[in-house]
Amino acid sequence: MLGSVMRYALIAMAMLGCEVATAQLRLIPKQKLDSVANPRIVEDARMQFKGGAVVSFDTIDEDAGSWEKTLEWRNGSDRTLVVTRVTTSCSCLQAVADKGAVRGGGSSKLLLRYFPKGHPGKVEQRVFVYTNLSSSIPSSIITLRGDVIPSDDRSADYPRRHGALLLRRDTITFAGDREQVERIACLNVGERELRLEADELSSRGLTLKTEPAVLKAGEEGDLVITYSPVDANKPLWLKLYIKGLALPLRGREITVQIEKKK
Repeated sequence: MLGSVMRYALIAMAMLGCEVATAQLRLIPKQKLDSVANPRIVEDARMQFKGGAVVSFDTIDEDAGSWEKTLEWRNGSDRTLVVTRVTTSCSCLQAVADKGAVRGGGSSKLLLRYFPKGHPGKVEQRVFVYTNLSSSIPSSIITLRGDVIPSDDRSADYPRRHGALLLRRDTITFAGDREQVERIACLNVGERELRLEADELSSRGLTLKTEPAVLKAGEEGDLVITYSPVDANKPLWLKLYIKGLALPLRGREITVQIEKKK
């Protein structure tokens, strides 16, 4: 329950433009938190979705492609309804409503399409359906829930490729006045194990090891880079070259930026 309240508090702060100081958290009135957790809808709009306004896709694989479901809704009022726009809480969720006026007692459809790639774990997203009754308050809100099983292929999480070695990033920053250690998550996508260290051509003061020490085929790990200042001139850039990859020098390069002292 506490985690849910905190989550809604953070969402509310983003929506309301609140600033969070380092040592102080600004309290948000309960009614504003409630408005985020339970947003308003047009009173008596009576968009009645068959099966209810909470939709579940249960469990799907992250690599399964898009999930789709067509929802049918009925106009339970005596007023004519026209869907004017539909928005969602995430770009991973699309919603398309049939066009045209729906008279009292009539029905129409709404297509939901969810893209799980890049969104593993628990899912709870919302669809906001606006009609001619109000341009600012939705006439109905649909909640989509489910669970996305993470992909076995984690390569998409590592955008920097150096041969068989994929990295989350290949540029790091160190202060220039003390010894420091930086870690970069990595993945071996090759068919052979990797034993990596810093090439002798690397800038002075830089060392490299991996954890685990040997990256097996398909294994994730960390590059552990240590910097020890050795140059009194404190250059702005250093170069670390990874030894153990069958690549030209440029293909084995990690750029190290040295912060200027303020």
